[in-house]
Amino acid sequence: MPARPVPAAADQTREERIEALMKELRPKIEATVRRLVERAVDVPEAEEFGTIDLEFRDAGQKLVNEVRQAGLASRKKRGT
Repeated sequence: MPARPVPAAADQTREERIEALMKELRPKIEATVRRLVERAVDVPEAEEFGTIDLEFRDAGQKLVNEVRQAGLASRKKRGT
């Protein structure tokens, strides 16, 4: 029985995989953090709590989902 070819991505070290995912995610992360910081700076004092908390939570959840999707795609590329 012939050996199954190993995808090139499987040859990457753990650190290389992390760095590849960070490179992919960094623009989205930075854009989200920038938007949150701008919102925090611009929010009127009366709105410092409440609605802005929900916006921040939603932004964090969106980032979590982006990381999960990127991790899943990375595993599929490696064939694991």
